[in-house]
Amino acid sequence: MDLAPEWAQEVMVDEHLVELSPYPASRVGASGFIGYSGSAGRVLVVIAYRDLEGELHGMNAWPASGRDLALYKKAVADDEEA
Repeated sequence: MDLAPEWAQEVMVDEHLVELSPYPASRVGASGFIGYSGSAGRVLVVIAYRDLEGELHGMNAWPASGRDLALYKKAVADDEEA
């Protein structure tokens, strides 16, 4: 599945965004952001690193599954209960 850059931007503004910093599978200490992209119609994982000025730079992205998808669904459920 090819992912459009706009989809990653949608993930980053998702009100239920989950941030894992650092992302557990990252060998370079990058952060993982799990959120919904309306254009993609699914939850995505976006991997990005922060430079010395604090700016985020995207590295990779893929459809969320397994643990990542479960974390996102829990965040949505927790927000709805609050």
